[in-house]
Amino acid sequence: MANYKKNQQTVPEVIVLGLFRGLWWLVTLPFRKKGKVKRGISNEEKNYIRTKRNEILDLANSDNKIELKHAVLEADKLVDFILKLKGCEGETFADRLRAAEKFMDRNTYESVWYAHKIRNQIAHDNGEIGRQTLVSATQKFLAYIQEI
Repeated sequence: MANYKKNQQTVPEVIVLGLFRGLWWLVTLPFRKKGKVKRGISNEEKNYIRTKRNEILDLANSDNKIELKHAVLEADKLVDFILKLKGCEGETFADRLRAAEKFMDRNTYESVWYAHKIRNQIAHDNGEIGRQTLVSATQKFLAYIQEI
């Protein structure tokens, strides 16, 4: 007779248990939440978002290229603030945006990603960015903010 401890499982028991765990995982998969949302956005936070959005709109309506760049930077910060409120985890904006992909519309996700790339060009490159590109990036950020 084999010398087994009371709590030690045999190989067939481990296999059957593993199969049942896998089956349970598959059965419960459709019922799991797609995005990890910690909490809702409070009225105070919504008011802050509206106020910042209006400030960004004022900057975006300017003919001054510096103000347009500032509008892109501020819109990026506001979207990052919203992603944090929604519970998206990550060290950087890009990490949080990747986490948000699960509960964002694909077109919205790609638009915000494009706008963030423009923001990175402003922040890290000294190259010239056209007025229309700046306006487009700001509009893409604002479209996401408007969905909130």
